[in-house]
Amino acid sequence: MSRRPTTSRGARVLVVCPTEYGGQIEHAADTAMALAADPRTQRVVLLSRKGADAYLGRPRVEGLQIVESIPPRRTGSGILRRGIQVLDLVREHLQIRRLAAQAGPGAVVALDSSKYPFPAVLTPGRDQASVLFLHNVRPHHDDARASLRLRLLRRLELGAATGCDRVIVHGRDQRSTAQQNLGETRGDLVAVPLPTSTRIDEAASAESVPVPLHDDGPAASARLELPEQPYALVLGELRANKGVELAIDAAGQAGVPLLVAGRAESPELAATLRERAERAGTVRLEDRFLERGEFQRALEGAAVVVLPYTHFDAQSGILAKAIAAGLPVVASDLASLREQNGAHSPARFADIHDRDAFAAALRQGFDDAVAAGPRTGADTSSRADWQPTVEAVLGAVPRG
Repeated sequence: MSRRPTTSRGARVLVVCPTEYGGQIEHAADTAMALAADPRTQRVVLLSRKGADAYLGRPRVEGLQIVESIPPRRTGSGILRRGIQVLDLVREHLQIRRLAAQAGPGAVVALDSSKYPFPAVLTPGRDQASVLFLHNVRPHHDDARASLRLRLLRRLELGAATGCDRVIVHGRDQRSTAQQNLGETRGDLVAVPLPTSTRIDEAASAESVPVPLHDDGPAASARLELPEQPYALVLGELRANKGVELAIDAAGQAGVPLLVAGRAESPELAATLRERAERAGTVRLEDRFLERGEFQRALEGAAVVVLPYTHFDAQSGILAKAIAAGLPVVASDLASLREQNGAHSPARFADIHDRDAFAAALRQGFDDAVAAGPRTGADTSSRADWQPTVEAVLGAVPRG
């Protein structure tokens, strides 16, 4: 095992996130800011697509530079478009490698995406280390019914995990799943908790600007109008594994007003959610991407946050935000969510596949929250919850 040489100039880190909006770029940005705040680092670069800086509110952080040179998002299908996407991926690898070379000896390349199947080519220096944040060990989709394309993409993602010098996951449950699914890896596997604090808002020098509309990206729309009466909330991208349709059914049975706000991952899921919401009678569906301000207002206005995952072995960004805001939670009874929730209270867990049980938990959790009134958010001013992530990144060593 080789070691990264120490220098008086401090550590240099390149954080890579190919998504310019949503929870992924926010995690990457907070990681970069936490690294920049550490006295051991000299310089941190956050590499993303055009629009990331504006989406984050043009943050100003000493020691942090945001570079927007990852090729733009390509939509549509067809042989020509697929060919362009492949060329873009090659360009993306070359851009990461160029910035890694500029970072110099001993730099760390921290990937906040598993889309890079050959991470070794991203670090030109033998004394440079590659780190991968593996947010999802298991796919959100059903592997048994996945298309050939999805299965191929999944194989490439696992290639990224097995080729990095260090893989970082969130929580013990996900580490156990990773150990079972990854097999032999080049580097080590480290579990850290998903932080609840953020530096993004205090670092912003401007209002967050929504990313321009794409066919498969965020949708520009009118300002979100929140319900006047207390409401339960399902928030974030609406994916098949989030069990949103089951939460809608439970809310209808319990008579709980539920706001579902986020963009459905497919037209088929969107149609299912619309049909279920109409039938439930107490559910309002906002099927679209929410810009950062809308997202935060919807969260802060909720009486209770609902996390109805059908399967999930990672840690939830929405749960982290709910904990930070001091909001009550009603969630699926999954080991990963119980671990992440910790001592946060009030929190109720029930089997999402048992409609009666989940409806009862939702009804009780909602009634208790309304009776209790507004709650005070957690004290996250120290940002100490990011320190395990910083240590995991800076502690990575090249495996050769």
